Amino acid sequence: MKITFLLLLSFTLSAATLHIDYIGKFSLFGKVAKASIIYTNNGKKYSIKVVGHGTGTVGYLTQHKKYIYQSIGLVKNNNLIPLKYIAQEIKEDYNKTKIYLFDYDHNRTLITKYLKKKAGMSYNIFSASEHKSNFIHKKSTKILKRVYNNDMVSVLFNRNNHLLNLKVGKSKLIYAVGSKDTQKGIIVKLISIVDGKYKYSVTLKKDYLQGGSAKVTFILDSNNILDEARLNGILFFGNATIKRLML
Repeated sequence: MKITFLLLLSFTLSAATLHIDYIGKFSLFGKVAKASIIYTNNGKKYSIKVVGHGTGTVGYLTQHKKYIYQSIGLVKNNNLIPLKYIAQEIKEDYNKTKIYLFDYDHNRTLITKYLKKKAGMSYNIFSASEHKSNFIHKKSTKILKRVYNNDMVSVLFNRNNHLLNLKVGKSKLIYAVGSKDTQKGIIVKLISIVDGKYKYSVTLKKDYLQGGSAKVTFILDSNNILDEARLNGILFFGNATIKRLML
């Protein structure tokens, strides 16, 4: 679901500060999530931040967990060059953060993972109250012997992917750091162009090679801003849709 969430929230601009809001729905439950994208680009540096969280019952069941993804880097010839990618899952008494640093000089990616979670609860019989216990802190590092041109946020924001230049029926293979699946490749195919709206499908390379079909589709407008996206056939939930809120 996290991979799909990021793939659905995608747009490309060359130099701007933009805040776009989206709403997520499951066909069986209605509105279940909200997301926002904050994109800044001064022609030399860029930052893209995606923030999402559940609402209503889903928010309650997930203890109001917030997902934050951020891509930070340089801009060269209107192309985004990622330097750092940050992925976070945050809720009360819990924080999981992964930081990816792009080392182009040595063709490698440095990954640091931080985890903070509550160890347990204690009860004070004199004050008749619960006390939060100490937190567990963990840190680990790892090195990927490869550097990628995209991360999971910048992957569809980047002009060098040339998505609007695809012809109907044609596909493009794109790699992005951030998950094992996207690091192995995703195939983006242009399905149709209707009234200035470009509709694409997304298939993981491993599924494509096995003859699997795409379950994710998304629509970009002529400015390459995400208009709508859809994920079909989620067990117990039906179809998931993300739509841009028009102010």
